[in-house]
Amino acid sequence: MGNYYALIPEIVFTVLLISYFILGLLIKNKYFTGFAPAVIALFTMIFIHEINGTAFDGMFVADKFSQSLKFVFLANLFLCTIISLRYEKIRKDILYEYSLLMLLSTLAMMLIVSSRDFIMLFLSVEFMSLGVYLLSGFILNDLKSNEASLKYYILGSLASVFFLLGITIIYAVTGTTTFNEVNEALRSSGNLSTFYLFLGVIGVITALAFKAGLAPFHQWSPDVYEGAPTTITAFMSIGPKAAAVGALARVILESFSYSPELWIVPLTFLSLLTMAVGNILALRQRNIKRLLAYSSIAHAGYLMLAILPASMEALNAINFYLIVYTFMNIGAFSIVLLLPKGEDIEAYSGVAFYQPIFALFMLAFLFSLTGIPPFAGFIAKFQIFMHAIKSGYLLVALAGIIFSILSAFYYLKIGVKMFFIKPITQNAVYAIPWNLKLSVIVSFIFITVLGVFPFLLIN
Repeated sequence: MGNYYALIPEIVFTVLLISYFILGLLIKNKYFTGFAPAVIALFTMIFIHEINGTAFDGMFVADKFSQSLKFVFLANLFLCTIISLRYEKIRKDILYEYSLLMLLSTLAMMLIVSSRDFIMLFLSVEFMSLGVYLLSGFILNDLKSNEASLKYYILGSLASVFFLLGITIIYAVTGTTTFNEVNEALRSSGNLSTFYLFLGVIGVITALAFKAGLAPFHQWSPDVYEGAPTTITAFMSIGPKAAAVGALARVILESFSYSPELWIVPLTFLSLLTMAVGNILALRQRNIKRLLAYSSIAHAGYLMLAILPASMEALNAINFYLIVYTFMNIGAFSIVLLLPKGEDIEAYSGVAFYQPIFALFMLAFLFSLTGIPPFAGFIAKFQIFMHAIKSGYLLVALAGIIFSILSAFYYLKIGVKMFFIKPITQNAVYAIPWNLKLSVIVSFIFITVLGVFPFLLIN
């Protein structure tokens, strides 16, 4: 039992996924089956707590870090399923296939963060990517969605080449693909070729940086986020990014912690460049989905700050940040979905005059994304910057703080339009679907409670 105990969440999720697949073939009411991924996500969460151990000769691990990230993936699946139920672009007759792709992608994400071997990690990343490629171009009659999917697929295939090249070089130098054995080889032998190892590490970092949307590998992100249906954009903005960041953190900590000279400069550069590109380019965006795309790029840059110390305390900060980011980002996308006037930022003018409650909710999500107390986004950023400063990365942390302040200009610009600019045309108070109400309220509760009582999750 010990060899499979660590796999209990994945086994439960897979059994439920297969059951859903079979049930969906038998039931004609596809809308009813659309609820199933949310139920599967909630049921699997029960089996995550206190699961520890390894499987497959150490290639798979269940620990606090991976289990926390699996909660992120399942929460993302739950909320994105809820907001998809009455989305006009996801027709009832294709909701079943859409849900299956989200389930398969989520299962792959769970495997990614538990991988302790480069071969298993590569296969899991490609498994996830195939599902996300299909989701981003899911609306076949939408040319923008199709273009986004094709661009994502082509660039993603190039990233896979770098990944395989990096793994090949690491294996050629160390003779192993298992994380802890690579680290042991670096610690015990001083004769390994630093140059070739550096090339291998760069290949792996490049591939995972692409999946996380780090600059300069971010070019696909704004176009795909804008072109994909909004519910899929919300799903992609959290799950794949969290999986890639989690995988990169584990690779650095467990494979190369004894040789920081191989990765410290590239990761520092990526962090600074990503924060700069995400925040500066977000300032000029007129489309709300593109703005949130550059926002997610900036947040990936903040997360890189937590990887630099290569410590367990920093990994805990990553976990807290990603959990908070899940709820504040899904909350913001839920507000985008409930506004029927389009994706242009001008559509938010005067929202507070005819939907004051949801304007306040949106303002809370924007405050949290900016890092303004009392919301949880402030605590999440504070932890990241604190660990970076304690580990000696004062200048990099200072740059992150400056860019975080800069983000207030484009986040709060939306708040100004909602509360201080009257609507251009008269807007009636329209009915809000129950699923969007649920998503917004759940997200708001999480970011507020974790902002006031962060120790509930930090400890």
